[in-house]
Amino acid sequence: MTRAKRVQRRKTIQTWNRAKPILERWRKNLSTVVVELKQPRVIDVVPIDFVGGEPVERQGEPTQKFQGQLIYVTNDDVTIRRPSGAILVIDNYEIVVISAGMTRFEPS
Repeated sequence: MTRAKRVQRRKTIQTWNRAKPILERWRKNLSTVVVELKQPRVIDVVPIDFVGGEPVERQGEPTQKFQGQLIYVTNDDVTIRRPSGAILVIDNYEIVVISAGMTRFEPS
């Protein structure tokens, strides 16, 4: 007798009320999440010119998808720590998908 293999489906959540407990679990467990943005942007530590006090022009390639640890979540924005140590605050309207493993959150 053979056993049927279960197919794992990706679970998608689209409302904040249903996503809050999952996002809190990811935050407390310091899970690595993948964030996909609507517009590509350069995501890196920004050096500052200490003489003028102005940020130096950002170098690097724009990216639309990156990884990091979820630090804080509100209805307006998401705070993520990158592996380089940079902390990003991203508005919710810029985010297409936040995912960790087989669960993904698509804010509407």
